[in-house]
Amino acid sequence: MKKIISVLFCIFSLCYAFSAKKRIPQWITVPSAVYPSETYMNGIGSGETREVAEVEAVKNLAQVFGQTVRAESTASKKMEQAVSDGKVVYSTSGNLHQNITTIIDSENLIGIEIAEYFYNSSEKKWYAIAILHREKTSLIYLDMIQKNDEAVRNALRESEKHPGSFYGYSEICFALEIAEENDRLLKNMQVIDFDRAESVRHTIISLQNIQALQKKFAETITIFVNIPGDIDNKIKSSFQNSFSKYGFKTSSSKKEKYCLEGSYSSEISQKQKIFYCTYILNLEFFDSSTRESLFAINLKGREGSFSETDARNRTFRVLEKNIETEFSRNFDSYINKQTFD
Repeated sequence: MKKIISVLFCIFSLCYAFSAKKRIPQWITVPSAVYPSETYMNGIGSGETREVAEVEAVKNLAQVFGQTVRAESTASKKMEQAVSDGKVVYSTSGNLHQNITTIIDSENLIGIEIAEYFYNSSEKKWYAIAILHREKTSLIYLDMIQKNDEAVRNALRESEKHPGSFYGYSEICFALEIAEENDRLLKNMQVIDFDRAESVRHTIISLQNIQALQKKFAETITIFVNIPGDIDNKIKSSFQNSFSKYGFKTSSSKKEKYCLEGSYSSEISQKQKIFYCTYILNLEFFDSSTRESLFAINLKGREGSFSETDARNRTFRVLEKNIETEFSRNFDSYINKQTFD
């Protein structure tokens, strides 16, 4: 009797195991059989909880887009406002649950949704499949790219109305910011629907074209620099280097629209064997046609060394570094406000 019970138990166990195996959905074992690759993209995830499985599924699907996430630099106020007003479109997460979009730090979630999930009791594990419908999602990308391209064209038209000005330059910077997002969206679209992506590529203004326009526009802006007290023009040279990074030119003519003027003074003192160079740099960046002050730069400090010459040289090295950071920070902030206003 015991032998019969043992045999029956073994048979029951085998039947149960076979039945459990049969119950595993085909989308786990052969995803393309349920979601054909010509129509869908998919990602399978598993974990101890359903949430973990869903997150892993989304991650596995999103990674096919590669490193196309948005640049780390923060969006300008103009871009934030444009997105808020619906004039520019950034990536959206589509049909994903809030907990997934909170956990996953990615810009590649457009069109992705969790289609199915399954709990395998024998493994004590959850499975989930994330899918992306190629046709539907490529149309979403198309609409976003075309909308953004119109915003790019509007910004460029506005720039053309204000040649040789920082306002015009700021509009090109805004157009470039939108184009960078469009370029990223286009790369994602290529993964989903290459032919449609290539087709739309020829109808929009490319990132490279706007970069060329920005460079060309910057070359039309010349800035008058005058810093009394800067005997060797070392400070002036530092500003010229900063301006050149934006593509601007400098001039000795007071007739220029934009001017950077002020004063520099320094004083050497000695305490015991140490020489100290105390310096003050006060500058104003303004529009000469309106006398509007764009922003001011005020730098002061003291550098010490065992020789007077080295103390002065240390001062100029510190000033050079501070000018580069201070000017860029102030100018970028000014341009940001220009586009925002």
